Amino acid sequence: MSDSADTAGAQKVRIWDIWIRLFHWSLAGCVLFLLISGTTGWQFFEWHRNVGEFVLALLLFRLCWGFVGSGNAKLVKLVASPLRALAHLGHLARGQVAPERGHNAAGGWAVLLMLVLLSFQAVSGLFIADEDELIEGVFYGLLPGGLSEELLHLHHLNGDILKVVIGIHLLMVLLYALRAAQNLVKPMFTGWMQWPLSTELPTVFFQRWWLGLVLAVASVALVGWVVSWW
Repeated sequence: MSDSADTAGAQKVRIWDIWIRLFHWSLAGCVLFLLISGTTGWQFFEWHRNVGEFVLALLLFRLCWGFVGSGNAKLVKLVASPLRALAHLGHLARGQVAPERGHNAAGGWAVLLMLVLLSFQAVSGLFIADEDELIEGVFYGLLPGGLSEELLHLHHLNGDILKVVIGIHLLMVLLYALRAAQNLVKPMFTGWMQWPLSTELPTVFFQRWWLGLVLAVASVALVGWVVSWW
């Protein structure tokens, strides 16, 4: 599907492949459920562990896609100069943000932070149990009791940190809409964005869709085997 003129002064261009979009919304739904169940206890014993293990499969897929996926999905693309990130935030404050066909310098660091925090949360969940030991991670008991208890404390603490980071993420999405007139949500649904004709369009390589399917199936299969889904 080729890029095409859409509105006066802008063209419709592809920005996110289907796998980045599926990963994003699947992860968002899972994390929302985990935060609610972990905080309120709703569906905690029934689904918290299983959904957390599925998050691990999602993160494994994202790691693989970050090496072999589309150009703007590469993990290396997320790492930018901290000075560039600060400069970008300054431009945002002044409402002078240039369009990006991928993550901007500040957004890349935010994605990396989120992936690290979620990875710790998912992996630590494998080695801990709730206070009453009614729900146990698949590897609970492999660590000394004191270390397991400390990991449980860090799991709770990291959950609180995630709430703050997610709150900031949502606030930044709103800020981009208000200060830069950039809708970051719609492209994550559709995969397309409006690009000004007056701005040079960067080239982005999009990986074949079937490779993402292979990696997704392999990631779920591997994690499922490790955590004894089958």
